[in-house]
Amino acid sequence: MNIISKTAGRKVVDFDGACCSFEEWHAAFPRLRREGPVSWSEAHGGYWIISTYEHMQRVARDWESFSSAKFFNPDTGKMEGGDLIPVSPMPRFIPVETDPPEWKTYRHLMNPSLGPKAVETYRQITIQVARALIDRVIEKGTFDLVFDFVEPVPALVTLHLLGINYDPKDWNRWAHPFHFLAYVDKESPEFAKCCEDMEWISEQLKEQVQECRRNPREGVYSALANAEVKGERISEQDLIDIGKMYLVGGVGTTTALAAHTFHYLHQHPDARQRLADNPEMLPIAREEFVRFFSPISTNVRRVMKEVEVGGQRMLPGEYVLLAWGSANRDETIFDRPDEVILDRAPNPHMGFGNGIHRCAGSFLARLFFDAMFHEVMTRIPDYSVVESKSQRYPNVSQTNSWITMPATFTPGMKIGTSLNL
Repeated sequence: MNIISKTAGRKVVDFDGACCSFEEWHAAFPRLRREGPVSWSEAHGGYWIISTYEHMQRVARDWESFSSAKFFNPDTGKMEGGDLIPVSPMPRFIPVETDPPEWKTYRHLMNPSLGPKAVETYRQITIQVARALIDRVIEKGTFDLVFDFVEPVPALVTLHLLGINYDPKDWNRWAHPFHFLAYVDKESPEFAKCCEDMEWISEQLKEQVQECRRNPREGVYSALANAEVKGERISEQDLIDIGKMYLVGGVGTTTALAAHTFHYLHQHPDARQRLADNPEMLPIAREEFVRFFSPISTNVRRVMKEVEVGGQRMLPGEYVLLAWGSANRDETIFDRPDEVILDRAPNPHMGFGNGIHRCAGSFLARLFFDAMFHEVMTRIPDYSVVESKSQRYPNVSQTNSWITMPATFTPGMKIGTSLNL
C-alpha cells in the first residue's frame, strides 16, 4: 500500500479498513506508521487513519474535539457518528457511542458491576461454566474452540451477571449476532439477517426491562432498570442499548483474545510449555497477547472542531479511524513489536483502548480469559488446532477474531458440574 497522492496537503492512501483482511492489515500499517502516520482514505466518503501510538493517544484523550456520539440525522434520514466506518444503521451502543455528560451518567451506573471487586464475585460461576463446557466434549477428543468454548463461556457468564432469564440452550441466539455484525459485509443478505437477529435480542431485552420493573430481582440489569437519574428512570430504549453493550463486550473481545492465544500456543509449543510450567507468568503473558492480537482493531471518532494532528488539518464532520492494532505494534514504543514476548514488561499497550472510552469491562475480560486458559491447559493440554478447517474473520474492520477453530485432543473424563449446559 502506497501514499498515492497529496491532495490539499493531505497524504491520501489507497486503503479501505472496512474490507481489510488480517494479512492486508499487517502488511499496510508498518508502512503507514513510517510514511503516513496521519493519512486520508477516500473510501466511504473519506476518513482519516491514525496509525501511531503518539497520535492515537492524542486523539483518544481529546473527547471534546473527537466525538464518539452516534445520532439520527433527520436531514439525511440516516444514523451518523458512532464507532464504525461506514456508519452502521444499527441503534447506538451505550455508553461507547456517547459523549459527556451523557457518557459520564451511564459509566457511573455501569462501573460498580465491572470493577475489580465486583468482577471477583463472578469468578466461581465462570470456572463452573468453563468446566461444564469442557465436560460436554472431554470424552469425544474433538471440539471447536470457538463455538464450543471461547464463545459460550463469556456469553453465558455475561447473561448470568446481567440476571437475564433465558434458556441456556439458546445462548448462541444471544451471542452469534454480535460476531456476525463484526465482519459481515454491510451490503450482504447475511447482514440483513444479522439485523433481524439483533432485533430479536432487542425485543428480549425490552421484555426483561419490563419484567425487572414489575418484579425487581438480582442482577445488574434489574438494578439498571430500576435506577433513577435526576429523579427519572432510564428509558427502555437506552436500557436495551446498554444491555447490548454488555453483551457485545462480553462475547466479542474475550472470545477473540482467547481464540488467538490458543491458536498461537498451538503453533508455538515452546511457549505453551513455558506457560504450563510457569502459571504465575499468565497475568503478564495475557497482557502481551492483548497487545499483539489487539482483538479490537479500530474505533472511530468524528471531528467536532478544526484541529491539527500530525501536521494534518482535520475539519468538523470528518471521521477518524483509530487503528489500535497498529499503535500496539509501534516500533517507537515496543521493542520487537512483531514478536510475542511472554514476559514483556512494562507493556503500555492500548489493547483496551485509551481515554474516557477505555474498555469498562477489561477486568471481566481478564477473568474470562484466565478461567478459559486454566481449564484448557489443565484438562486438554495437548489440544491441536485443525488449521485446514479453521477460519479467520474475513476482515478486521473492527474486531480481529476467528469464525471457527476445530481442534483435537486426547479424550479424558468428566469431572461433573451442577450446571446443565
